[in-house]
Amino acid sequence: MTVNGLQIEKAEQAEYGVSRTGPLTNISGKIPSWINRWTDLGNLQLSYNRLMGPIPLEIGMLSKLKKLYLDDNQFNSSISEDHLANLANLEELALSYNSLHMTISSDWIPPFKLRLAAFGRCKMGPHFPLWIEGQRDVSLLDISDAGIVDHLPDWFWTAFPNLQTLNISCNQISGRLPRTLDFMSSATFFDLNSNNLTGTLPQLPRYLVVLDISKNSLSGPLPRKIRAASLTDLLLSDNNISGTIPRYICQLQFLSVLDLAKNLPNEQALLCTEGTETTKTVKTTISALVLNNNKLSGEFPATLQGCPKLILLDLSYNNCAGELPTWMAEKLPKLSYLQLRNNMFLGPIPVQLTELRYLQFLDLAHNRMSGSIPHSLSKLKAMTHDKDHLQQLGNPLLWSYDRPASPGIYEMQKYDDSLEAVMKGQYLDYTSNIIYMVGLGLSHNNLVGEIPDDITSLIGLRGLNISHNQLSGKIPEKIGLLQSLESLDLSWNELSGEIPSSLSGLTMLSKLNLSYYLSGRIPSGDQLQALIDPASSYIGNDCLCGPPVSRNCSGPEVASGHLDEHQSGSEVRNLYLGMAAGYVLGLWVVLVTLLFARTWRAAYFQLSDKLLTSAD
Repeated sequence: MTVNGLQIEKAEQAEYGVSRTGPLTNISGKIPSWINRWTDLGNLQLSYNRLMGPIPLEIGMLSKLKKLYLDDNQFNSSISEDHLANLANLEELALSYNSLHMTISSDWIPPFKLRLAAFGRCKMGPHFPLWIEGQRDVSLLDISDAGIVDHLPDWFWTAFPNLQTLNISCNQISGRLPRTLDFMSSATFFDLNSNNLTGTLPQLPRYLVVLDISKNSLSGPLPRKIRAASLTDLLLSDNNISGTIPRYICQLQFLSVLDLAKNLPNEQALLCTEGTETTKTVKTTISALVLNNNKLSGEFPATLQGCPKLILLDLSYNNCAGELPTWMAEKLPKLSYLQLRNNMFLGPIPVQLTELRYLQFLDLAHNRMSGSIPHSLSKLKAMTHDKDHLQQLGNPLLWSYDRPASPGIYEMQKYDDSLEAVMKGQYLDYTSNIIYMVGLGLSHNNLVGEIPDDITSLIGLRGLNISHNQLSGKIPEKIGLLQSLESLDLSWNELSGEIPSSLSGLTMLSKLNLSYYLSGRIPSGDQLQALIDPASSYIGNDCLCGPPVSRNCSGPEVASGHLDEHQSGSEVRNLYLGMAAGYVLGLWVVLVTLLFARTWRAAYFQLSDKLLTSAD
């Protein structure tokens, strides 16, 4: 249906509006210039549509406008003072997530007093937009990803006494944080990440709920106490924060996400401990704990027994030691992502880990784990489901994405649980797609024994790396059941035997490493030949033959692409062994006969002389 030049796909809606929490219409086209005829219009909400082109100057003639929402469209023009000069009654202005450039002079004095100013991804820089200083009534200010490369003005922190939501992230804003922000009594949401802010973490506003100040240049220790008792998300990664992790962190009653990754603390006890004294276990609501790259020492933190809602735990790239506890399945029943690579954990892999119903990502690589791989891997139900069935399993992380939005037109959502994982030999960050990340990494340990057949039941695996261990035996024949595998590394073990023909049926596989000690024919198949540098997948296997290696196979090719019930690799190997044994036995019979039978020996040499004489 077309209404005055605007294409509306859901014509049943009563107005041309959309709230920030979800679209009510699906409008495409341009805003017509005759919009200035709507002289009594007080509320224009066109968020979350497919509007494009320039924003007409005529929109600035709607002098009675109080709310103007044009965010989340495809506008691609400039916004000048002429667009806004007559909007004296304007209280809420949302232009975020378009391709807009704001060409407003720094000394311009707006005629309006905004309560909501949302300009995310609108290019306002490189200088700081000084005209916002006069917006003292603003409760939401978003100038994120605005191309600002400037120093934060001295007046900034005291200019907005009613500020509740602040987002200045993803710019290059510099400046030193004040020692305290407690005077900002209404603030609940601060996103300051990805800037060049310096100083120590200030005393936070009392009612702050979310703080993201990651990827800055903060230094010094964390404060001794914190008054923001309602914090749910505390994100401080990628700074230069030093010292210990204080006890009050574990006593924040509503804390759900704690990210202190990639700082520069001293070598210290792990979490919520000071010296050798262990903090009493306290029940918390934390669901994501990210502490990687911090030189943390000590054993696996016993305080986590009080975190029954923990979903994501990342302690990778630290100096943690000792054995992994057996209580994880009982005390952390919702644990889905466990990242412990590059530490000094030792001892066996606890069999109890396989009782974690939601565990779908386990990385214990680069530790000192010993013993065998547990033979009850099939109990890891989250790894035995493909992507389409993960939701049916009820991954706890999905619950955080399905939380109902609170009432309001423009809502700021913050934390996407993230995980840095090694996949296909690369360090990759998984954020919103982390719910589909299924992986098992046990490489660079001291594991022994065979690869359990149960591993072939983990059909949801996208990455499997058990390289650089001391595993022996054969590759499981049914490895081809892992149809979701994108990366497989079994190299640098003591595996023997042939490569199962079912391997060629892994159509998603893009990285394969089977280097060292295997033998027999390499299965044929389009997917195995399509690998990047396929020959490098088989280095150190001098007994392998067939493309892509140079050694030719003399025997018949084993059927590939599926498991053959009539002719297995072992039968072909037995055929070759039988032929070799027959040849050796026949030669030995001839030699023994010539050695002990004088008549036969004389006859043999006479026959040889006659043949040589006739040849001459």
